[in-house]
Amino acid sequence: MSKYFLISKILVISKLVLLLSICSCSEQKEVNDILLKVENIVEQQPDSALQLLNTVLFPEDLNKTMYNKYYLLLLQAKDKSYKDITSDTVIFAVKDYYLNKKDIPNAALAAFYCGRIWHELDNIDKTVDAYMEAEKLADKTENYNLKGLIQGNLGILHREHLSYDKAIEFSKNAVVMYDKAKNYRNKIMAMRLIGDCFLLKNNIDSAFYYYNKSLLYADSCKSIDLQLNIKNSMGVAYREQGLYENAKKLFNEALNSTDDSINQATTVLNIAKLYVLTNNLDSVSFFLDKIIALQLDNPKLIRSSYLLRSNIEENNNNYKEALNSYKEFYKYTINIYDNDKNKKILEIQEKYNYEKLKNSKKESELKLQKVLTMLSLALLIVGIIAFIFYREYVKNKRLIMEIEQKTDSLQKLADKFSAENSTFSHLLLDHFGILRKTVSIESLLTETEQKNGKKLIKKFNNIVYGQDKMDWDKMYSLMDNLRDGFYSKLRIKYPQLNETEFRISCLSCETDFSDKEIEIILGTTLNMVRRIRSDLRKKIGMSKGENFLNFFEKNIN
Repeated sequence: MSKYFLISKILVISKLVLLLSICSCSEQKEVNDILLKVENIVEQQPDSALQLLNTVLFPEDLNKTMYNKYYLLLLQAKDKSYKDITSDTVIFAVKDYYLNKKDIPNAALAAFYCGRIWHELDNIDKTVDAYMEAEKLADKTENYNLKGLIQGNLGILHREHLSYDKAIEFSKNAVVMYDKAKNYRNKIMAMRLIGDCFLLKNNIDSAFYYYNKSLLYADSCKSIDLQLNIKNSMGVAYREQGLYENAKKLFNEALNSTDDSINQATTVLNIAKLYVLTNNLDSVSFFLDKIIALQLDNPKLIRSSYLLRSNIEENNNNYKEALNSYKEFYKYTINIYDNDKNKKILEIQEKYNYEKLKNSKKESELKLQKVLTMLSLALLIVGIIAFIFYREYVKNKRLIMEIEQKTDSLQKLADKFSAENSTFSHLLLDHFGILRKTVSIESLLTETEQKNGKKLIKKFNNIVYGQDKMDWDKMYSLMDNLRDGFYSKLRIKYPQLNETEFRISCLSCETDFSDKEIEIILGTTLNMVRRIRSDLRKKIGMSKGENFLNFFEKNIN
């Protein structure tokens, strides 16, 4: 019976493990489908890609392949959506993972985004090193778009640090790569950047050559936002050269080509600056008022308009209005600062909530694992004991009958554990009778039987008490509770008793315990028990033959 019981429980546990495995596989497949979809849309729809990736609650639980792919796509989506990526340093480990796997295409992409993080952190040396590493890896692939991104970002980096010749060189390389990749949008932006660099070098002819060329491509692609940006850049170039009519024409074309309030405000601000240079202050005020009328959700543009207005009023010696405009400028400056701070707080809050959710999930998993482990262990122990009892049955029939009774009790308690969600050992120790029986088993055995059954007794004690031998504290607690705290009062009444004398006093009150059983409980010898009890009678003034329980009840009450 014990053998079949063990097999049936093993089958139950196996089914549970199989069920958990099936659920895990289903989740992994769902995430894999999300990653495939994100990979297809991340270039053109980074916002949508980011929303999809955010539906994956616990990427740490994914297998290594999916985990690293998830974070590479996440950084792509965040960067293309103009989100802060400075804290996404996990990409460094992702790059190393792909290098170790000799997955060069993904390693090159990861290396590029390592460079993007250093770029955002304004660490020039590490940015250049990361981009150079990405370039070496990308050269081993046919990913011309990535090669263009690397060259283009090197161009942006050099322009930011006023190295215009280098910026032009890298941007020209980017144009070639983007053309091969048929990424015409990025090609147009790279050409516009070349024009900006020539303008900053005061090479007007070259600047307009690239502006006109990029505008021609933007017109052919029918990209309104690129057309508008290029026209604004050309208008600024004309304005700086004093060609105000040409600048005004381009600004007006840009203004009339868009309904987007942000793009309109940018163009209107450029027109206002143009009228400042022509000293047409009424027109300046008109266009600045127009920016306010747009009711923008862009404090940076509004701030710039108030600063320009303040400067104009100050030049006209209208200090009161200049001060009022400057106050507005200051207010929007603080607003920008607060917005940035709030974004950081929200990011921290989101990370905190995520960690809290992750910890809650782990705690639930640990609890489930603990319950399954305890149940498995309890069932395994019961099965092992049943097997051992069966093998020893021939050698000691009396012992095996006694132990089988205990095994049945253990089985019932294990079943009760499953129903009531309690712990196995706690249920056993709540029954004083079981404790007394565990002592009586050993006291009934002969020396030979004790020797033969030593390992069995030790295992049994481990099940009942959680240790190799009887637990006095459990025994005492149960006796004291059964007698409504009588033994606690005894300890207070007779503080002169040492621990051994106190224990013998308690056990002697329990007439169900024989001297042999007391010997086993205290772990001493029979002679020592009797000698201490004799000395104890003299110590507390108790007559020979008088009942311990009666004596203590009379004196304590």
